[in-house]
Amino acid sequence: MMKVLMLGWELPPFNSGGLGVACFYLAQELSKQIDLTFALPAKLPIKKTPFKVIFAENYSKKIIGYLEKYFWFDSELLNLVFSYGERLLAVYNEKPDIIHGHDWFSGPGVNFLKEYFQVPSFLHIHSTEIERTGNNPHPIIFQIEKEYFSKADYLLPVSDLTKDVLVKIYNLPENKIFVLPNGFYWSKENGKLPSYLMNLKKEGWQIVLFVGRLTLQKGPDYLLRAIPLVKKFLPKTKFVFVGSGDMFPHLVKLAYELQIQENVVFTNFLRDSELWGIYQTADLLVVPSVADPFGLVPLEGLNNDVPIIVSKTTGVGFYLNNIMRFDFWDIKELANKIVGILKYQKMKNLYLINSKIEAQHKFCWSKTAHQLLSLYQRCLP
Repeated sequence: MMKVLMLGWELPPFNSGGLGVACFYLAQELSKQIDLTFALPAKLPIKKTPFKVIFAENYSKKIIGYLEKYFWFDSELLNLVFSYGERLLAVYNEKPDIIHGHDWFSGPGVNFLKEYFQVPSFLHIHSTEIERTGNNPHPIIFQIEKEYFSKADYLLPVSDLTKDVLVKIYNLPENKIFVLPNGFYWSKENGKLPSYLMNLKKEGWQIVLFVGRLTLQKGPDYLLRAIPLVKKFLPKTKFVFVGSGDMFPHLVKLAYELQIQENVVFTNFLRDSELWGIYQTADLLVVPSVADPFGLVPLEGLNNDVPIIVSKTTGVGFYLNNIMRFDFWDIKELANKIVGILKYQKMKNLYLINSKIEAQHKFCWSKTAHQLLSLYQRCLP
């Protein structure tokens, strides 16, 4: 049976976003057909998982290379990143057939283990520093990505959007790049319905939802700026922002400047039943990302029977025909679409049905795992 050592950075419930979720479901599907070991850089109290999990222990504090001479950065994080592969050897000494890592955190570790075991390496690119920062990358992270993306044998971007970035900005050859869209686990969970929002709905309010980090990449400020335009036509609309991030103070200030504070709710980061409950009270989900390589949030919305609007720079939208898309910066277009969906119930219901059926057909973790296994087989010597 094929042996794969997979280097990740997080797994639920110790995840900060969609990366850990995607890693979990992909590893779960792969482990049904191969001998997969999933590694994390440090010990976490993760309980039972459907696949083998190991932790890179013996975390040593040592000075990391020339980068620290020129840029300030969190040296603890760099130590964790650059010692990852070496520390794994203390707990993993079988020769795998393939090394597979996720994002830049695992790049140095993947390269170290690839050279140690002399096996092919895959680096799964869920997002690049270019996309996360709106083309204003942190110089250290960007340098690490450039070096270790080039050293990996094969790259797996989650969308064609990210592939274009890898080719045009990172100058990587197309023949080592294979686009591998995420899958999705279609199973509606019972949510804890928030009484505050349920009471609002009884009073005739409609709920528009944003779920994601409150950062430049996710574009929450563009949705906020569209609210005054929506209010002109639908004053009883509440916009709920689920997430945390460095833009939070700015967004609160902006809401007051736009005089829309009565229409806005910030909940902070939520997970599991609290998050599903918010979805299940919503009338519409808006994903205004400036650059989102794939985006699991739109699929979470459809999974909870919420119609979605996504920006043209959200990767998942490239694969769906029955979906409304907009330029993230065009708040008038966004407001028009929000009003259209909320105002016409029959159109809203038909739109939801068509987009959900298409998404269920196209996004499935078993399909993604099957596609990846085919790539593994092709790339083995």
